[in-house]
Amino acid sequence: MPPPGGRFGPQILSGPFSQLANSHLQHHGNQQQPPGSAGLPPPSFNGHPGFPHSNQNLAISPFASSNGSNALGGGFGGNGGFGGAGTGLGSQAAMAGFAQGAAMQQQATARAELKRNAGSAKGQKGNRIREVWQSNLGQEMQTIRDLVDKYPYISMDTEFPGVVARPMGKFTTKADYHYQTLRCNVDLLQVIQLGITLFSDNGKLPDEQAENGLSISGHYPNNMMACPYTWQFNFRFSINNDMHNQESIEFLESVGMNMAMHERDGIDPHEFGAMLISSGLVLLEDVKWISFHSGYDFGYLVKIMLCSPLPDEELAYRKLLRIFFPAIYDIKFMIRSAQKTQMANDTPLSPNAASVLNTLGTKGGLQDLADELGVKRIGPAHQAGSDSLITGKVFWEVKKTIFNGTIDDSRYLGQVWGLHEVPTDSRDGSTMNRFDNQTTPNLNGATIYTNNGTPSTPNTTHTGPAHTPIQNQSHLNGGSMGSLTPGGGGGAFGRFGYGKS
Repeated sequence: MPPPGGRFGPQILSGPFSQLANSHLQHHGNQQQPPGSAGLPPPSFNGHPGFPHSNQNLAISPFASSNGSNALGGGFGGNGGFGGAGTGLGSQAAMAGFAQGAAMQQQATARAELKRNAGSAKGQKGNRIREVWQSNLGQEMQTIRDLVDKYPYISMDTEFPGVVARPMGKFTTKADYHYQTLRCNVDLLQVIQLGITLFSDNGKLPDEQAENGLSISGHYPNNMMACPYTWQFNFRFSINNDMHNQESIEFLESVGMNMAMHERDGIDPHEFGAMLISSGLVLLEDVKWISFHSGYDFGYLVKIMLCSPLPDEELAYRKLLRIFFPAIYDIKFMIRSAQKTQMANDTPLSPNAASVLNTLGTKGGLQDLADELGVKRIGPAHQAGSDSLITGKVFWEVKKTIFNGTIDDSRYLGQVWGLHEVPTDSRDGSTMNRFDNQTTPNLNGATIYTNNGTPSTPNTTHTGPAHTPIQNQSHLNGGSMGSLTPGGGGGAFGRFGYGKS
């Protein structure tokens, strides 16, 4: 996150009372003693044993050395000033209390500095998951540009404020319903975090130090920071102004997301979209994106780069997706395909692969798959940076263990779990049609189906109900009816959160 001053913030922590200028403690002479003040020290410090050598033209510094002309010469001690003979403010208990209070304030200041420097070099030395806020966006995007040629595999994850609506109307296929649900929610909501991790074509992460032939050393002078392999982009988001699912926000806050920082220091999504288009990460067929159940993830990125709502029709969206992201691997799609057919690349599964998939069973989460494959997580779960890193590591392990080191791009490239329709230029029309009846679980904002095939909206901790700010609408069973689905036809209903009352 951006520090208020220089890039690395203050170099030392100042004392807890250093902000008090001497002018705040100017000598107040010749004042009348207020009524009822018997027993208090006289208002004038002249001649008082606690303030020797007083001079009306001198300011009093309570922390000056004891032999200074304006020191509290014994003012809090044995025989001087306040509470002589070690009593009152001069007692040991009082002095210990002063010291403890100063120490507590200094610790609080230090904690605040560490928190504010979470996204700076000072807070991230040795940390290879880089926090990106508005202040360091340009620097980190330049680093990614320098690295992407050598590390063209990008694993990705996003965090967004849940699901607040579902479409109403007639849908030609389940895939059409999936897309319309995605569209109305992505158009209504804002992405909160994006995590990306870079890998080489053999699954290697960038080295910690600046690499030969790369210019990234110029971005991190004096090697104060290790070269990142993961970037966590934190977008501007306000719980007071942006629509959200309240339970989703509470969940994200419970795992460490600071919404006040997102509102104050978050990245402008339009500026990020402009940088992303020219970054070398998109629009190129030799840059491959790795994801897990990624319909919503790519939906938000397409929206950011378009600076407009998503297309009304799924086919138009697919065309845009292919333009911006020509090469996508969705691990969820690959795993479910192998489970369904017991095949990988038209080859029967190896005994080890079959054992992993049978043990995995119907468990559908990324962490479930990582656990089965023995992939360890770095960083907190449900943070986009850590999730993108484990997504990439799982992909390379899936490629090795399930697919015998080779992935048939004609079958798996460009397929996104949840949008099952075969592209119009599919090489084998039968390849994906056989998955039309499979179930889409309720992960990361996807819709689900009941046993009889009826579409429904998930209702989990991450996608539970929220409140609606819409006024003057009819209400039905706690929900709101209205034409909230962008574009013509249909509508959406749900319980929305849109700021605090």
